[in-house]
Amino acid sequence: MTIVDFHHHAPLASYVRRLTALGIQAQPGAPFPVWEPADSVRMMDRLGIDLAVLSVASPGFYFGDQAFTTALCRDTNDELTEVVRDGDGRFTAVACLPLPSVDAALTEVERVFDRPEFAGVGLLTSYAGSYVGHPKFDRLLETLNDRGAFVHVHPVLPAWWPEGEIPLRPSVLEYLFDSTRLITNLLLTDVPRRFPRIRWVFSHCGGAMPVVAPRMVLAEGMPELAAVAQDGVLRALAAFRYDTALSHTAADLGALLSFIDDSRVVLGTDFPFSSLDEVAGRYALLREYLGDAHRSAVLSENARELLGELGRTR
Repeated sequence: MTIVDFHHHAPLASYVRRLTALGIQAQPGAPFPVWEPADSVRMMDRLGIDLAVLSVASPGFYFGDQAFTTALCRDTNDELTEVVRDGDGRFTAVACLPLPSVDAALTEVERVFDRPEFAGVGLLTSYAGSYVGHPKFDRLLETLNDRGAFVHVHPVLPAWWPEGEIPLRPSVLEYLFDSTRLITNLLLTDVPRRFPRIRWVFSHCGGAMPVVAPRMVLAEGMPELAAVAQDGVLRALAAFRYDTALSHTAADLGALLSFIDDSRVVLGTDFPFSSLDEVAGRYALLREYLGDAHRSAVLSENARELLGELGRTR
């Protein structure tokens, strides 16, 4: 059984240096972990994970200077390419895109999408205050749809984060809420119907969506939900995929599986933003919670369907 980690970060040293020079941390109050590819291999060997899908995600790439963003994404993708090539079959990656400029993002898709080192692209929930379902991003989504792209979505600090009002790191609450807002945004802008070939994977079991979904079902008669009225909210949500990063209990994963088929769920560890011991503890609990009924699908079979030959590397 080939086990695949779909939510595995690669905080490249060069990326960290450039952001640190701007005074940017992994998130407010939290420094970047020190990482090199060998750290990931040690973690994977300990847990029996065969393949990791590397991403460079939050805090993102755009900090007000598009030229900086474009150069940072280009260099990061080139470095990710080398990490995967040197990884002895243990890694694949998702390419980062220099949004909010759609033109720059399309240029980068054309440059790197067909590299064998990339399984797809990574997007953040929002860019410069606009969620990915905003019409300004339609040209990019059309291109990704034409290519049948696998898209992994990671939450990011929302532009309107009320800093200081709730003295917690944003990953505790805001990341969950921002994933939920994006998924709702995609439904309300009819993205799943308009771009049906994009294979979306959302982090952390979709954030708070497993809890919010029943409330949205109650609201299906409202005109705002006209885009999903015919098939219903739950069927629309079931068209997406979700990773298990930081989600391994009845309250999060269990709530998701109450209305999502287990074929739509893939493994995620959030390493190295979670330490090896933390990941190992949660992984053991996840395997126990999944049991025989779900374990093979979530840890392996769904990866093979998403990644094709990449999911059969070992």
